[in-house]
Amino acid sequence: MNLADRSIRPPLTSLKWGVSDPQWSPDGQSIAFSGSSDTASFDEIFVLDVKANVVRQLTKNAFSDKEPVFMPDGKRLLYTSDESPLPNAAFGILHLASIPISGGKPSGFTEDDCSSIHPGLSADGKSVLLVKVSDASGRHSLWQYGLDGKPQRDLTEEKFARIRKYISSAPGGLIVVWGQEQVEQQGGIYLLDPRSGQVRELPEPDLPKASPSLSPDGKSIAFVAPGSFGSQLYIYDFSIDQIKQLTFKPAITHSPAFVSNTEILFASDRDGRNELYAIDLSQPFEEKKKK
Repeated sequence: MNLADRSIRPPLTSLKWGVSDPQWSPDGQSIAFSGSSDTASFDEIFVLDVKANVVRQLTKNAFSDKEPVFMPDGKRLLYTSDESPLPNAAFGILHLASIPISGGKPSGFTEDDCSSIHPGLSADGKSVLLVKVSDASGRHSLWQYGLDGKPQRDLTEEKFARIRKYISSAPGGLIVVWGQEQVEQQGGIYLLDPRSGQVRELPEPDLPKASPSLSPDGKSIAFVAPGSFGSQLYIYDFSIDQIKQLTFKPAITHSPAFVSNTEILFASDRDGRNELYAIDLSQPFEEKKKK
């Protein structure tokens, strides 16, 4: 999508079974994604050259490869795979693997006995973040690894039953975590200080929160939560530690994304079908709260 005029290009891919997990390269010239073609039984990793509009398939195997992430130099990808680097590993154990952008044989990045998922980079690009799933309890923990694949620190230990998403570039070095402390609880959004290990939940803990998006300047978090009518768009302001509801029209709202510090795109069925909508935070707010 061209953000200036909202024009949308024709589809960049045409894989029969669709794609997921798109990620821009550091130089903005390529997009890595997971997808399944008409000849594949499992998800594979692909890279799209945006300028040439050429798609290359990097993995081709009988395993499921997902969640690609570019390494800081843009020359390799990390991704989640159920192809284990360990001999005689149990089926279903997930690991992070690495593969050159130019193509070649994948190599294991993690070699733990438990599953490793959700690869990402630290805010400074000097380390890798990932989520480990405990074999004993099934609980999730956020870990910091070196770019060489060596574990460095367990950042959350047994704090979370599930970690669904994290964002590493919040103010003051904080990490935004979307997860839940207990399996039976609804999701919440937390702020993790990786230096001290302290975790605090956003205000209004009784309000279930989902799908966080961090503003480019790191001062606000947009998220989705229940309202009086369906799910609605909310925003958290770091400077005043407060939450404000932005939409009120009866609808199922989801997938918010900041496109600038003052504009948020979000999806909603408010007009009878799922469409993209935008809200400009710099303009007077006109959507009235329904009684």
